[in-house]
Amino acid sequence: MIKLQLILEKYYINKFCFYYIHLFALPFLSVLLINGLISPVQAQSNINGLLQNYSAVQTTGDHEFVAGRNRLRLQLNSSISAGNIFVETDILHQYARRDEDIEIILREAYFDKYYTNSDIRIGRQIISWGRATGGFVTDILSPVDLREFLTQDPADLRLGLTAINYQRYYGSNSLQLIFNPVFEPDRLPKPGSRWFPVQEIPTPIPFNYVRQEDGFQLSDVQLAARYGLRSPSSLDLDIMLMYWAHPMPAYALNINPFNFPNPPSVDLYESYHASPMGGFSLEWIIGDRWKVQTEQLFVYERLFTFLPVSVNRLEQALEDLPTALQVLQEFEVRDDGYLLKKPWLHSMAGIETDQWNTLISLQFYLETIFNYEDRILPQQLFPYVTLLANRAFLRDRLQISSTGRYNFYAEDFWFQLQGVYEIDDGFEIALGTNLFGGEPITPFYGHFTFNQFRENSFIFSRISVYF
Repeated sequence: MIKLQLILEKYYINKFCFYYIHLFALPFLSVLLINGLISPVQAQSNINGLLQNYSAVQTTGDHEFVAGRNRLRLQLNSSISAGNIFVETDILHQYARRDEDIEIILREAYFDKYYTNSDIRIGRQIISWGRATGGFVTDILSPVDLREFLTQDPADLRLGLTAINYQRYYGSNSLQLIFNPVFEPDRLPKPGSRWFPVQEIPTPIPFNYVRQEDGFQLSDVQLAARYGLRSPSSLDLDIMLMYWAHPMPAYALNINPFNFPNPPSVDLYESYHASPMGGFSLEWIIGDRWKVQTEQLFVYERLFTFLPVSVNRLEQALEDLPTALQVLQEFEVRDDGYLLKKPWLHSMAGIETDQWNTLISLQFYLETIFNYEDRILPQQLFPYVTLLANRAFLRDRLQISSTGRYNFYAEDFWFQLQGVYEIDDGFEIALGTNLFGGEPITPFYGHFTFNQFRENSFIFSRISVYF
């Protein structure tokens, strides 16, 4: 019995080591091997990192842990004669979960090659476009990790995507070309998670959410181009053209009628669609303290869910099973999954100023669906506003910031207040709170709302050590 136990322990240890080496250590070992083949004069390497603890506790209900994680981040930057190699990997210990997951995320791993008037980057990389601070308008290339929503720092939300990134310089201007062979959507919470973005529908008929299956297809190839104009005066302009899939999904409906002994049910399939897109991002500096910013993204074909019955009838169907079955009969099996393709425009206009030693940014957003039909679930116009303020104290060692967003139609909001104090070089602590609010709204509301998270308001602490 003891011998068997030792064999099993050895097996699981070897299995863990194999997993660790392939997903974490292998990129670093590869770089070290490359450096070993090059003379020390030609190669220079450095390793940086971050050790961080984050804890968030619910301010309502039973004051449960909303999130609890230890993060070890390692960054390796190696300069060789052929160019530069960069690798960034996170090891996350999710101690607030029942299973205490340990997750390894390869955030970036790319190779840079520099030429006289251009450079090229190949591999997994984070690409950030646009100037919006409270939403994603043109900044949709790199996927974001929303599985634990706003319990993560904005810098940690972005993940790398596999791409070839070529940039050509024309003086202060530049042309950037992106080739992405594999579509990578945003990482969304699982159904049943406290952060799942779709409201729970309290109906006697079960709803099943089905994730899109991974798998490479030729149609997944995506292309993007950006031309940047950098005016010597005070005007910066980026013009973008893309063939890309918007990372936020629509949900296709599949109706499963009554088939004894199985009851009727509804499947919602996570759906994406690549489309031609065009956009621009502009910043105009006025004087020493003011900036005007605007950004727009036009999507030629974006997916939207539509329904053959009114929202009022759907709300009535929530009350009892006979009414729900009657409404379900009005749904038929369709090849399009109750999805329509419509032109869509996402716009932002904002102003940023530095007043009273405080940075203030106010941005207005508007989503518009063109060729609108009343049967489409989302509203034709969806406006919201964001406000950011930041001020430094104690010779910039203490940063106090507040951020908020307000959605006009549902009258829901999110507000964050936090303070970050640098105790010593490379050692900082942060305390803050995230509050969600708003009145309850129909589960058939076709937009994202913060009021569904009002029970998830939390306070948090973050301790970070950089090395």
